[in-house]
Amino acid sequence: TGSMAVFTEGQPVKAEYRKFRIKTIQGISDVDMLKEVIRHRLKHPEWPWPDFMLIDGGRGQLNAAVEILKKSDFLQEARLPQVAALAKREEELYLPGRKFPLPLKNLPPALAQLLQRVRDESHRFARVYHHKLRQRIFNAK
Repeated sequence: TGSMAVFTEGQPVKAEYRKFRIKTIQGISDVDMLKEVIRHRLKHPEWPWPDFMLIDGGRGQLNAAVEILKKSDFLQEARLPQVAALAKREEELYLPGRKFPLPLKNLPPALAQLLQRVRDESHRFARVYHHKLRQRIFNAK
């Protein structure tokens, strides 16, 4: 599963959260699953367009997100959002065009905390959906 948590002015907007079920990827490939989720997200131009997208992961996930965003037909009508990826293990922020990641500890504390909050909320939302799907499968057997 994948998820999209939406924050406006630093606050969650739960009515705009979205969950995605991975349908085309066999096996486990974070990068390919992320591409599928972003493609699915872009098929909904009626959803508010983001100014900034925070991707869960590192350099590979960031590059995959930028690739999909640049290929999107919808982007001819909209601007490319700012994109960054947040890797949890080392708490590093990856930015397009920057060779090395920024450690969160080097960012202003309020910004680092907001980025972590967005990531953690998206994880929470995806985890709840994933558990619900697994329970549904388990109960069907």
